This record gives sequence, C-alpha cells and structure tokens, in this order.
Amino acid sequence: MDKKIVKLIKNTSIGYLATAASNLQPYMTPVVFIIQNENVYVPLDEKPKTVSISELKRVKNIQENPKVCFLVHHYDEDWTKLWFVMITGYASLLDSTSEKLTTIHNKFLSKYSQYNIIGLGNFYIKIRINRTAYWKYTQSK
Repeated sequence: MDKKIVKLIKNTSIGYLATAASNLQPYMTPVVFIIQNENVYVPLDEKPKTVSISELKRVKNIQENPKVCFLVHHYDEDWTKLWFVMITGYASLLDSTSEKLTTIHNKFLSKYSQYNIIGLGNFYIKIRINRTAYWKYTQSK
C-alpha cells in the first residue's frame, strides 16, 4: 500500500466495513482497525453484543462471501481538507488462540486504550488488501 495512504489512515480511529451475503445483500458496520503488513485488522472484541460472535451478520457474511470493502475518511467543514481511502479485498476470520497475533493485539491496545478496560477478545477479521482507491481535495488549476 502506498505510504501516503498508510500515513493518512493509520491514526484514524474509525473505518466502515462493508460485507455482503451470498445473495449480495450489503451490510455495513463502523469498526476500529489497525494496518499491519498490507492487511487491515478489525477486532471482534468483548463489547456487549446481542448475539454471539459467530452469529454477527458481518461474520456470517464473510463466511459466505469473503469479498469486502473498507472505507476510511476525513470530513471537515473546510472542504479543502476532505479525503477518503477505499480498500477492497478478501476477509478471513482469525482466532488468536490458534495463531500468533501478539503484534496485532499490542497495536490495538496501544491505539485504543479502551481495550485495556473492556478486553480485546481473541477473534479478528483480517482483510487482505486487493485494491485501494484514494481521493484528496486538490485545487483545480
């Protein structure tokens, strides 16, 4: 991924994960994330949920259809400061009890101090980046 894109989004707190079921019905969820080695990681954390992790719509969609879209943006009343990054890729579900994800875990704890209180959990969505689209406001000549 282009270094300027990484620089833009690495300190952004929220992204939007779009998944689709096998019937192509779209579903979008606001999420926290980190970037590591050309992948985006999203935790399936210990915040209270109405269903188990395996029953989350985003999890079920990824199991049916791993193609995802991930959007990070910056909005400002001064429109000369607007930008967005759209990532398309393939998602998979990771269980940190069976995979070595210490670096990922520590990056989440560092970026989101709330996880030191509520618990990060053991499950992650990993997005293998296929393409990126980037737009930033630039003055016309």
